Amino acid sequence: MKPFAAKKSPWARDTRGIRGARRVTTAVLALPLSVAVALPLVSPAAAQENAPQPNPSIFGGIVDPDSVPERIPQSVEDQDLPGLPDGVSVEKVEWLTDRWANVYINSAAMPGEPVKVQILLARDWYNQPDKTFPSVWALDGMRARNDESGWTLSTNIAQYYADKNVNVVMPVGGAGSFYTDWDKEQNGVNYKWESFLINELPAVLREGWRTNEQRAITGLSMSGTAAVNLAAHNPGMFQFVGSFSGYLDTTSFGMPMAIDYAINDTSGLSATNMWGPYGSQRWNENDPKQQVDKLKDSTVYVSSGNGNAGAYDVQGQIPGFPANPAAWGLEALANLTSRNFVSAAKKSGVEVIEKFRPSGTHDWPYWQYEMTQAWPYMAKTFGLSEEDTGATCAPVGDIAKTADKYRTQLGTCITNEYDAKDGGKVQDFRNGRVWWKPSTGAHATWGRISARYSEMGGADSWLGYPTSEEITIANGRGRFVNFENGAIYWTPETGAVPVKKDIIDAWGRTKWETGPLGFPTEAAVDIDGGQWQKFENGVIVRNKDGKVQYVQGVIANKYIEAGGPSKSGLGFPTSDEIGIRGGAFSTFDDGNIYWSAATGAHSISRSEIFKAWGEEGYEQGRFGFPTSDETEENGVRKVTFQHGEIRMVNGNIEKDYKG
Repeated sequence: MKPFAAKKSPWARDTRGIRGARRVTTAVLALPLSVAVALPLVSPAAAQENAPQPNPSIFGGIVDPDSVPERIPQSVEDQDLPGLPDGVSVEKVEWLTDRWANVYINSAAMPGEPVKVQILLARDWYNQPDKTFPSVWALDGMRARNDESGWTLSTNIAQYYADKNVNVVMPVGGAGSFYTDWDKEQNGVNYKWESFLINELPAVLREGWRTNEQRAITGLSMSGTAAVNLAAHNPGMFQFVGSFSGYLDTTSFGMPMAIDYAINDTSGLSATNMWGPYGSQRWNENDPKQQVDKLKDSTVYVSSGNGNAGAYDVQGQIPGFPANPAAWGLEALANLTSRNFVSAAKKSGVEVIEKFRPSGTHDWPYWQYEMTQAWPYMAKTFGLSEEDTGATCAPVGDIAKTADKYRTQLGTCITNEYDAKDGGKVQDFRNGRVWWKPSTGAHATWGRISARYSEMGGADSWLGYPTSEEITIANGRGRFVNFENGAIYWTPETGAVPVKKDIIDAWGRTKWETGPLGFPTEAAVDIDGGQWQKFENGVIVRNKDGKVQYVQGVIANKYIEAGGPSKSGLGFPTSDEIGIRGGAFSTFDDGNIYWSAATGAHSISRSEIFKAWGEEGYEQGRFGFPTSDETEENGVRKVTFQHGEIRMVNGNIEKDYKG
């Protein structure tokens, strides 16, 4: 699928940023809003009496989606899943924290760039590794970005669901798409969102993310429409459907034109390429009020403000009217169409949980509030126990002491302590974990290092238990945590990288991160029966017998580019770098690599040529440093040096000195 950036307009999902000159085209909205304006415009006091009130514990951390925070993955991994539909695979998984993964899915329905899906893991993901979880799908708004969901940019969804036993699923992208299958491609865009969401995504969630068949789907504005349509088109797939300020009547007079304007303003696309000509069968099939009878077996939650200024709006000059007219108009339209939907539901005998608020505009703080209000109904629909709907926990013993000491980094608990390896205990917190066993005591992990540790398996990994908290190094550039069998090092550039003890010891011979090797850049990987681990300016290698040596700088680059032990023909290193007058060299099983500033790095095998060069005093003798690798052509092996060439022809050594 061809990605594109949504344009800015009064339909922008963060309407708080719209001021002054930004206005909805009133000619387009005049018809549907002519009824909406008949809604009572109550006084500010009355309007806010039952409106959501600001609460830092619920509404903290809201950011302007135009100010996207930098998200640096702590690790990126492959995920080869069985049981996926033909043409569907996972391109990669980015771990942002130990509970937030970005999954990039190669879609058969929307080929091209992988479709990104954010997943927030259930509370007991780690302490119940065999458990499967219900999922809550949160669809994005009209101006969905291609890099991150508005839910994580503009709400505290990650914090809110941290203590709840559900996986939260947030597809990324789809600006102006209504998350539907479009009839026609336009401008290189061929949306087939419904096919992806219904036929492809569930298998990925089932096979790779322990997600069961219990599903809730929610959406706001455009995606409120989509959530209801997706549930209606696929009866039984979603046991709960929630629309927050959705447009739940798409065919009444003026609505197709308003939707077409919104899509065009967002993406430059036309709604007639989505559902065909106004009034066609596909418009009727995607009109929530006409499909409501198919939702009889689902819990249906519908909410909307009425456009009056609420707790999160700037008051306009007219009492009760927000300073931002777009936020008023869009919410009034959502209110009108949602009421039409509820009326149709009553006629069809479909029960709807309706929450029409006495104030509130088309903006993220209200949708975050509705998310929290819809949750108890989702939990009831899933049949979750009280324990699974939120945390009732308290740290005890040594874990409690450590949790209190690092409460700023950890946040509040989301589980009680539970059993871990070797008689230990672990307790999960909103932003990290505390680990304990008798021989190590209690230690906290948080942030990128904690995420990497958890992703590796925590105490079950080769690292064992932590033996320290984060330690800041390199003048604040990096951090590390010590574990029983190694450490994890982190910098913004390298991410979080685990390092085994013997490699740390070899690294220490160069003064660790302050020395020439710098920080590790990736975990150790197997090579030719041993392992090597790359650093910013070198590589540390463990041979088949467990002996560890480092290779640094240009010599390391030469060795790595040649492919390591077997491909280079040199074997494993047998020394650390050795400094010599004018340069340096490293020894290997079957040869050496020499470097000088004038010649660069070149390899030479332990051949007769090497012996002949040695007779001349190696690099300190009259031939100087090698200026080429050892080569063989037409049966002649040779090495060129600064002052000549040494050849082996028919088993005989020839020295050609050019002083």
